[in-house]
Amino acid sequence: MGRKRLDTHQGRHLFGQDPESYDAGRPGYPDRVYEILTGDCGLGPGARVVEIGPATGLVTARLLAHQARVTAVEPSAPLADFLRASHPTEALEVVTAPFEDAELPDDAYDLAVAATSFHWVEPDVGAAKLRRIVKPGGHIALWWMMFEDPARPHEFDTAAEEILGMSPGTVMDPGGPPFQLDVDAHREYLTVAGFTGFESEVIRSETRMDAARLRTLYASMALVLSHPPEERVRLLDAIENLVLERFDGEVVRPFVTGFYRAGNR
Repeated sequence: MGRKRLDTHQGRHLFGQDPESYDAGRPGYPDRVYEILTGDCGLGPGARVVEIGPATGLVTARLLAHQARVTAVEPSAPLADFLRASHPTEALEVVTAPFEDAELPDDAYDLAVAATSFHWVEPDVGAAKLRRIVKPGGHIALWWMMFEDPARPHEFDTAAEEILGMSPGTVMDPGGPPFQLDVDAHREYLTVAGFTGFESEVIRSETRMDAARLRTLYASMALVLSHPPEERVRLLDAIENLVLERFDGEVVRPFVTGFYRAGNR
């Protein structure tokens, strides 16, 4: 078994098949993420923020709660519609387009964020565009949550990978570290684009999940959504049964979030 990347075009639109289920399936990010955004990246009242790939608005809601003005760039029309309906406020503008194609003003944003989404953007192209649209003195923050932790292997992850045929992690190069935790790779494309002061942090967390909650989580993942409906049901049944039969109905899941930030000089 191994890790691989799905086709970018396919991945951008998979999650829009069932926005409600996706929204229910995804866990929130650790509070440490928002501590960094407010303490080091300028998130606060009146900050102008562009969010790349917001999906159903898990992070968008937190940005709005900090009284930021948010431009959310979402390539999936169903997800964009869900986001608009969920957050009917003048503080949120939703642009339905891939980030590379979205028409965004130069030097306009205090902060750019992408939460478990920038892997659907070509890194060099995306970083160059971020450099153009973020104000001088502004910040970017990119982060990914892995629904496993390579440093804390868990029996459930091994068993789930056997069922699914691959891991939730992705890589840029065979044999390399998971893309989500590949510090050198993220530093390289951001530095080449002209960002300075690159910083990274690994944030570890744990979440207790029962069989139904884990089924919902895996139902929101691209590695399941990429299968035909009948195969999805079979895979999700197997995941749910795994939890019930081998783990007494619940698992404490170790998650890890790779967080990367830099400034625009």
